[in-house]
Amino acid sequence: MSNLRSLLAKLPPWCLSILCLLAILWLTLAPKPLGDLDPPLFEGADKVVHAIMFGGMTAMLILDRVRRNRWHPASSLFIWTAAAASALLGIIIEVAQHLMGLGRGFDRFDIYADLDGAVLTALAVLWWQRRQHKHKQSR
Repeated sequence: MSNLRSLLAKLPPWCLSILCLLAILWLTLAPKPLGDLDPPLFEGADKVVHAIMFGGMTAMLILDRVRRNRWHPASSLFIWTAAAASALLGIIIEVAQHLMGLGRGFDRFDIYADLDGAVLTALAVLWWQRRQHKHKQSR
């Protein structure tokens, strides 16, 4: 774990969040982000992908903040702000898809999935931080 921490500490500030943002923008705004590759998926898989993408965005914002603060846990306020920013990004992307007219359209269920991913990630991080805090106290 310390090797991973030292590797992550060497990265430029906010680079994980920026890389995640760029990936999300490509995957959600490009007309055919995967080219001709059209993998067979189960019904509703796109909603799972949305939840993972925006949960990932929330996680990267939090991780970059924690890295910046020398591995001190993020505050609850920051965690919820990161989740709200990720969910807002999802709304903006859905509106942009509608306005761009490139074959992608507005889907309110994508917004719900984005929000679900962001909120579930925030809850998981809060749970993890509390668990780590209790573990440190019991030693």
